[in-house]
Amino acid sequence: MAIVNSKITLDELQELARFWSEDRDAISVYFKAPAPSELAHREEPIFAKDQIKQKLGSLKGMSHADREDVQRILETVSELKGNNGRAKVIFACWSKGIWREYDAPGDFGCRIDVGPNFSLAPLIAQQQGRRRYCIALADRNRARLLLLEAREITEHSQVIDEDDKEKIRTTGTGKSVHLERKKDEQVRRHFTFVAEHLLHFYEHKDYDCLIVGCRDDMWPAIEAELHPDLKRVLAGHFHCDPGIASCEEIQEKAQALVDVRDRVDEQKLMERTMGGFASNALGAVGINEVIDALEKGEVRTLLWTSKPDGEQHSASLCEHCGHLEGKELNACTLCGGKMRLYQNAEEALLRHALGRSIEVREMHYSKLPMPDRIAAWLRFRAEISTPQALAS
Repeated sequence: MAIVNSKITLDELQELARFWSEDRDAISVYFKAPAPSELAHREEPIFAKDQIKQKLGSLKGMSHADREDVQRILETVSELKGNNGRAKVIFACWSKGIWREYDAPGDFGCRIDVGPNFSLAPLIAQQQGRRRYCIALADRNRARLLLLEAREITEHSQVIDEDDKEKIRTTGTGKSVHLERKKDEQVRRHFTFVAEHLLHFYEHKDYDCLIVGCRDDMWPAIEAELHPDLKRVLAGHFHCDPGIASCEEIQEKAQALVDVRDRVDEQKLMERTMGGFASNALGAVGINEVIDALEKGEVRTLLWTSKPDGEQHSASLCEHCGHLEGKELNACTLCGGKMRLYQNAEEALLRHALGRSIEVREMHYSKLPMPDRIAAWLRFRAEISTPQALAS
């Protein structure tokens, strides 16, 4: 029985990144099962099988090993029944005894690649770009905490404050006014209590960004209690009734805010990179520029846009010293070692960057310039000082 993992460690990624098959029989499968339904259960295996068979049909003949892998992949996909909303990711090479199967959060669509190497770019980009959103729901009496990550939502706290008490609302005088003021102070302390817990969880790195759900009239009072650090990572707030809101409703409203934030963040990164490139500052665009920056240790964030079939740009990577070339090359110009040709340039660049504290981002909303659609935002430029680059 295969061991299915949901998390992939750096060591596992590096092991998969080093893999190379001269027989070009390494198979990479990304498949997101549709939401469970009677119709989906009938259609998803058929759709996946057709996609897999069509892709594998491009092989020049199929060895016994190829057929064994294909059959096992088809059986695995056929058994999926929604997969709890997660994508199935498989890396397989029968001739080398490799089978790695993961249930990964995120939506990769249906993708099958066959060649000398495993296709790791979608997985690494998704893992690195994944943010954890704390969703705090609050009203005058209660609070609920949920975590949204890669479109998966889980509830972690039903109630973190005292039980409901009778609400006192009056505009009278004397004792009634005193009771109203006392109640308002209790509400303020309740929101302070919630905000302090949110700050504690953030400082302990339990989440990356914050979203608040509440009734509209409660938002000013909640916002007033948030620490500046929480306001800095606040992705927005939405209207709901914290006491009765379902997880599905919460996820839909929170995900809409996440999508907007992702689009804005990506556009800012795009503008920063392209502007830096235009001013010869902290931006590099094009395969050769990016390779040069990578080998000088200048890259902060490696960017690429997914390309349709037929538009791939290849790159070579030395299996010995890690030297990169934006073209096909048999021998390394630095050490004389053997160069491996990757049909998708980002796969070669990712392997060079893996483990070097370089962020990687696949651009979903912005298109990088052709022909290779690869760029990088830099930490510095070796030939100029960082203050000069930032000033320009």
